[in-house]
Amino acid sequence: MSSPKRLGFVLVGAALALVLVVGLATVVGLRIRRDARYGTVLDRQATSATVESGERFSIRVPDRGASVGDNWTATAEPADAVALVEDELISGSLTDRIFGPSDGGGGGNRYFLFDARRSGQVTITLANCFQGCGSERTRAASETVTWTVTVS
Repeated sequence: MSSPKRLGFVLVGAALALVLVVGLATVVGLRIRRDARYGTVLDRQATSATVESGERFSIRVPDRGASVGDNWTATAEPADAVALVEDELISGSLTDRIFGPSDGGGGGNRYFLFDARRSGQVTITLANCFQGCGSERTRAASETVTWTVTVS
């Protein structure tokens, strides 16, 4: 017969194992969901990629938020090779994700989600015209980044 102390250890061990399994399943589930939503994610370190026709892929750029003056736009050439599905700002702050951005906040990463439509090479350009690019200072804070994506 088991002692109460041994039974307590077994129950604690089983509870810890359950917490570990649930935590691992959550992480795996979130990863699968992220991969399904964003597909292959490109950033400034990966400015070229090959994707399959019909595949989803995303381009991620840092975004200081509209309240600061970031205004990212995307163009693709040829335009019919990919379809821009949407762009989405994911806040860098957990508080902003839950409650919405505070005044002057909202920075994080902007994701441009694309679906590859037809085979060939496409050049995707993201441009940030900071605060309208109306002065030398704002033009200096603006930027343009280009990616080359081969759709096979």
